[in-house]
Amino acid sequence: MKSNQHRHFACVGSRLFRTAAALLLVIAIAVILPACGKGGADPSENDANEPNNSVSDIDGPATEAASAETKDASNNAAADVNIVRTAASSLKLVDQDTEAFTMQIPDGWEMRYGWDGEKLLMIRVYDPEQPVNQIFFATDMVPFMKSEAAAREYARTGMTMFSEAVVLDPPTNANLFSQIPKLRTYYREAVKMETAAEIMPEIFHFELLESADANSAFRGDNLDDSVLYGTFRNADGSALGEGMFFSSIEDNYSGMHLELSYYNVYNCTMITSVKDEFVNYKEILLKSSASLNLKQEFIDLSLQNSQTSYSSLQQINAAISASYDSYNSAWMARSQSQDIARQKQSDATLGYERVYDTETGDIYKAYNGFTDDYTGSRYQPVSDDMYTQGWSGYIEK
Repeated sequence: MKSNQHRHFACVGSRLFRTAAALLLVIAIAVILPACGKGGADPSENDANEPNNSVSDIDGPATEAASAETKDASNNAAADVNIVRTAASSLKLVDQDTEAFTMQIPDGWEMRYGWDGEKLLMIRVYDPEQPVNQIFFATDMVPFMKSEAAAREYARTGMTMFSEAVVLDPPTNANLFSQIPKLRTYYREAVKMETAAEIMPEIFHFELLESADANSAFRGDNLDDSVLYGTFRNADGSALGEGMFFSSIEDNYSGMHLELSYYNVYNCTMITSVKDEFVNYKEILLKSSASLNLKQEFIDLSLQNSQTSYSSLQQINAAISASYDSYNSAWMARSQSQDIARQKQSDATLGYERVYDTETGDIYKAYNGFTDDYTGSRYQPVSDDMYTQGWSGYIEK
C-alpha cells in the first residue's frame, strides 16, 4: 500500500481480467452493476399424502366409518387454513461467475462487488426487496489504528489515510462491527472510495448477543477468532436486523515503531436478515457465503499489484471454504434457552402463536387465537425446542 496516497476502488466489470495492463488503468470509482435480476416464485402449499388406515380384526364397519369421518373432518379443517409461505422457504441458489470469483447466490438477489487494484475485494449480495437480508465479504481491509496516539502520530506526518483510519482499541470483533458506520465514513471521506462505502452494509447500533469460537484458518494469528451473533439497525433506523459476524484481526507489526504499526482485517464477513428471521435464512446464506471461490487470475494480479503474500490468499480461500462448518458450529453453540425466550418474546410482541403441521413437520406462525378457532387435529402448538427452528410460513385469517 502507498501510505501517503489515496487508494481508488474500481468496479470489477466484464473485461477486467482480459489483460493486466487494462486492469491497472481502471483506478477511478465506478458504478457497479447488479449481477443478477429478480427471479423465483413462492411455491403453492401442497397437501401431504394421506396415511393408510390399518384396521384390526375386531374393527367393524362402524369403526371404519368413524375413522373415515374423523379423517375427512381433519382434512377439511386443514384445507380451510390460509397459509402464506415465507420468502426464505422458496429461495434457491444460482451460479454467478465473475472475473474475480465464482459464487452461488440466492436467485432474485443482487450482487455488487469491487476491487481496489491491490488486495481489497468487497462483495455484497442482498435481497432488493429487503436489503437487510444480505451477505457481505471483504478480503483484506487495512489499516486500523492501534490507538488514538498512533493516529495522531500519522497526522503529524501528514499521512491522512492512516491518521483518519478507524481506531481498533481493543482489537476485537465486537469493537470492529460496532464501528462499521465510522468505516463507511472513512472510505467515503478520507480514502475517497465512494463505491466501497456504498457496498459496505448499513450496520448501525450493533449489539452483541452471543459469541463462539470460530476455529478459522486464521486462528493462529487472529487476535479474536470468534463468530458473533448480534442485532443492528439500518442507517435510517427503519429496519432491524440480526445475523452472524466474523473477521480475522491480525497485528501488522514487523519491526517498525510500535505506535506506527497497525492492524489488518481479513475475511470480514456479515450474514444477516430481518430481525427474528435469521433462523429461516441461516442455512441458505451460509451455503452461499461458503461457495465463494477466488479465481487464480485475481490471486495472481493481487500478488503482482501489492505486497500480499500467497500464503495470505491461500488462507483466505481456505477460510471461505471452511466457513460453513465454522459458522454453523458457532450458531449451534449459542444459548438455546435465550434463543427460545427471544423467539417467544417476538411472537408475543407481534401477535403470533406458533404451531406445526403434524403431517409434514412444517412450523408456522399463526395469528393470535388460531388454536381457539381451529377445530382440526393436524396443526398443533409447538414444543419449546421447536422455537429454535425456522418456520415455513404464516397462517392468516
